[in-house]
Order: sequence, then structure tokens, then C-alpha cells
Amino acid sequence: MKTFLSLLTACLLLSACNPVNYLFGNDVNKQTIDTEPQPEETSETYPLYLTTMTHMEHGWSDDTNENVFLKHVDQLRYGMDLAEEYDAILTVESEEPFARANSVWDLNIMKEVLDRGHGVGTHCDIGGIGQKQLTLEEQISEMKVNKKLVDDLVGAENNHGCSGAGGYTDWAQAAAAAGFNYLDGIVSMHLLAIPEENRPDTIWTDAYIAEHYHENMPENVMDRIYLMRLENTLDFEPDESGIVLSNGELGRVEGLAEGGSYDCPGACPYTNEDVDTLVGIIKEVNSARDPSQVAKLNIYLPANNFVTENEEVLRYLFSEMQKLQNEGVIEWASQWQVVEAYLESQS
Repeated sequence: MKTFLSLLTACLLLSACNPVNYLFGNDVNKQTIDTEPQPEETSETYPLYLTTMTHMEHGWSDDTNENVFLKHVDQLRYGMDLAEEYDAILTVESEEPFARANSVWDLNIMKEVLDRGHGVGTHCDIGGIGQKQLTLEEQISEMKVNKKLVDDLVGAENNHGCSGAGGYTDWAQAAAAAGFNYLDGIVSMHLLAIPEENRPDTIWTDAYIAEHYHENMPENVMDRIYLMRLENTLDFEPDESGIVLSNGELGRVEGLAEGGSYDCPGACPYTNEDVDTLVGIIKEVNSARDPSQVAKLNIYLPANNFVTENEEVLRYLFSEMQKLQNEGVIEWASQWQVVEAYLESQS
């Protein structure tokens, strides 16, 4: 539990936050930052990377409804247009329907995303809450299907990671066996495959996760900014080999002022206060992190965020991030670029 002084300091630094709603209490839906003295800098240092996720979802009808597909294409192009004005990099990760639609309607928007300098990857909405519990072999098979669909659009050499795949099955082994190099989009649902006694905190019971399956975890932001390898889901401690976990999750931008959540559509307005809160988090994390380790923060930007109604806030978001990049506080990157930096740092 943080001391009163550290809580007060954090909230003062995060000037846009509401201290009651944002930092105090044990609700894991709140972003929290514990700062500890970091070791002296080594000769090799790394920036604080900032990445995004845009998921083209499992339940969509893009492969059977061309109008739905073209609407999503327009949203992605609108988002890329805005991002590129401010030197930002997006990462778009696709599930089966949208990936198939690229071929069905003869418009390879995933390749266009890549050619425009953004990141691409696979979305694996497999094995989660409310879905059939899979055997390891079944999960590997389903993840391979998703991977091949995106491979066929952008080339296997450009499709290295899967976002999601959390659930009761050993997703670490499944992801590696399916041919992925990394997993991002790490949320509480991923803890279901880990024995409760080996989870980061006792609050993460199966019953709690069932109600809060998209929460950021571990609770403390500083415990999720560094990349690590995981051989299996026997525990959540770093291994010497295995799939790379690239976490740093902050959730949806429009939920940041309310404490951070993936599950905030409609309930949370898209405001400049969300961006101000993000700026505060970034500055606090950057001041507390160990620059000798590869670290990242990740924000979730659904495709339906990229609409004219949100243009003012999106421009504010990208302009504030551009300022931070110009000041050397962050560096924009795709999901794979961060993992590449991590792998190079371990070699």
C-alpha cells in the first residue's frame, strides 16, 4: 500500500486526475504508480516507447457485408491520416472476419497499413471469458488459423504478434507453438490460466476476473511496463525463454480520466481530460522507470474512435504525444518495433 506522501505526489504530478477516483483505494480498475529508486544508468539506455492497439474484432461481419468492411476501412484511413500529421504510429491487429474481408472484397487495407509505416499483427479473441474452454491443441490450431489469414495479407515476416488469447488454456505455450514471437493486449483474463496462488495479487480470483476480465494487470503500472518472456502459465514470473509478453496496458483513452478501462464505450466521454491524464501518467512513469530496460506504455484505440466527432480530441492526443516525443519523453513505435528492441537488448 502506498504511503500518503507518495499518493499525494503522484496525484500532484497527474494534475488532470481526480485523486479520489483515480489513485486512492484498492480498486484494480484504477491506474496506480509505485515509484522506487532506479539503478544508475548504464551505457545502453532505451526510450519509453508508446504503442497503440486497434482491434478488428471477432464478432464483426466484414467478410459478409461489404458496407461494414468499407466503413472500417474509412475509419482506419482517417485514423492513419490524423496520426501521420503528428508523427504517430498505430498498430492494427485483425481477427478472422476483417482479415478475410481484405481478400473477399479485394482491398488489402492491412498491407496499406504496413506500407504507410504503421504496425500490423493478429488479434486472437480465442479462449476467453464466455467462450468454450479449449485444449492446448485446439487453442494452437485456432491461433494458427488467425495467424495465416494475416500472414497471407502482409507476409509472415511482418506478422509477429498476437493481441489477446487470454483464458484458461496455457496461452504462452499456445502462442509460441502457433508461430508468434510475442503477445500484447495483456489483461486480467490472462491470469485465468495461472494457478491462483501464483497470480500477482490475491484479488485476482476466478470470480473477480469473471466480472473484470479486461482490467489492466498487474495493478501497479510500473509492474507492467517492462517486457519479459514466459515459457508457460504455471506462474507470472519472467523465464529465460518462451513467448515475449509486451504489456504496458493503459486501456481505452476515453476511460483514462475515469481510472482506465477497456470497457468504457459510451459510458465515458472522449475528452481532453483523458489526454491530460495520459500525459501525467507518461511523465510519472518516465521519471520512475529504469532506462536500461526496454519499457512501453500502450493505449487502446478502437477503430470506431477514428471518426470526425472525435477529431478535436484525437488531434489533441496526437499533438500532446508529439510534444512529448520532441522533448525526448517518449518514442512512438509499433508493437513489433518494441519487441525487436527488447530482443536486441537480450542478445
